Amino acid sequence: MLTKHYWENHKMKRFLTALALSAAVFTAAPVLAQDAPNPVAQAEAKSTLTTANAMINYGRSHKDALAMIAGVQMMVAVAEGTTIESGGTAMDLGAVLDEAVAMAGDDALVVAKAEALRDDAEAKSRGACYWEYWCDWYGYCEYWYICY
Repeated sequence: MLTKHYWENHKMKRFLTALALSAAVFTAAPVLAQDAPNPVAQAEAKSTLTTANAMINYGRSHKDALAMIAGVQMMVAVAEGTTIESGGTAMDLGAVLDEAVAMAGDDALVVAKAEALRDDAEAKSRGACYWEYWCDWYGYCEYWYICY
């Protein structure tokens, strides 16, 4: 009789332990899912950064200040509080705007747009996550979202 009573109590303890563990696992999943980055948003941001980089390079090679400013505007819109880095150093979007203003000459519209973007472009500070422009051995370059 003593053995049967002990077995029933032990079974109840195992059942309650299993119930507590399953409750902990099922309530932890939504908390962990909130921290996971949205892959669709990341893919869109990566594509936007690649296009913005191409526009800045196009503007430099063709002396088109408006293309450079559009590229900076796209990068500022995507960065959302993070920096855009290349080779471990933050990309100086303010310097890109200075370069575009120097190319624009007397074009007041380009200068006004550059000045409107300047605060956002220079306010970036390195956070826990950032966009890194990375190139592999074969010359293929792309943006990677890196968190540390």
